[in-house]
Amino acid sequence: MEHLLQVGEGLAGLSLEQLGFEPRLEDLTAEQRSMLGPDDVEWMESITQERRDRSLFQAKLLTGALWEASIILIDQLFEDLAGLRKLQSIDREDIANTFVLSWLPPGQAHKYDIGFVQRFVVIAVDMTGAMARGWSRPSCVAQELALRCLLDQVEVIQDSYDLDLADDWRGTLEEQMFEDMDSDLLYQNAMDGFENDVELNLQLGFAPMNVQDWFEPFNDASVPPFVR
Repeated sequence: MEHLLQVGEGLAGLSLEQLGFEPRLEDLTAEQRSMLGPDDVEWMESITQERRDRSLFQAKLLTGALWEASIILIDQLFEDLAGLRKLQSIDREDIANTFVLSWLPPGQAHKYDIGFVQRFVVIAVDMTGAMARGWSRPSCVAQELALRCLLDQVEVIQDSYDLDLADDWRGTLEEQMFEDMDSDLLYQNAMDGFENDVELNLQLGFAPMNVQDWFEPFNDASVPPFVR
C-alpha cells in the first residue's frame, strides 16, 4: 500500500478531486465556488473531517493503483504481442488466452491480428502517458477500449491487495475520463452487429464502431501517426 501511495505522486494528469477527494469549500478557487449552487454548498459544509480525510487517502490510493495498472497493462500487451507473433495463425481461442486482448469485445476477436495489436499497444501507451502529462479524453474508440482495460486492471489490483478504494471509484473515473460510454455497446450480445448498421449509428450519434474505424480520431482529437 505504501508503494502505491508513493508511485501515485507521478500521476499528475488527474487531480485528487477528479479521483474522489472531497475538498473544503475554502480550498476551492473563486471560479469553482461560483459554479456551486446552494445545495452544493450545504453538502460540502456537511462533510465531516473524518470523511474528508478518508476521501483524500482513497483518492491517493487510487492514483497509485492507476499508475501500477498502467505499467502492468503495457507490459502484458507486449507479452500478448510476443505470444501471438509465435503463431502461424490467430483465432478467437488464441485471443481468449491473452492477458489484455481478451478484455476487448469478444465478437470482434477474429479481427485482432498482429497489425491490430501493434496499433492497440501504441494507442494504449498514448493513453497512459496522458495520465502523467495532463489528461484528455480518449481520442478514438480504440483508446476508449484501452481505458476500459486499464480500469479492469485496477479492479484486479484492488482485489489482489484488498485495497480500500471508494465504493464508486470506477463510476467516478468513467465520468471523469470518458466522453461517453457508447463503446460499451460492443460488449452487449443484444447489440451484436449494430456496428455494421451505418444509418443506425448516425441516428444515435455514435462514432463508427467497426474495427477498421476504431483508430480513427474523434472530430476534435488526434492520434499517433503509427495507428492511422
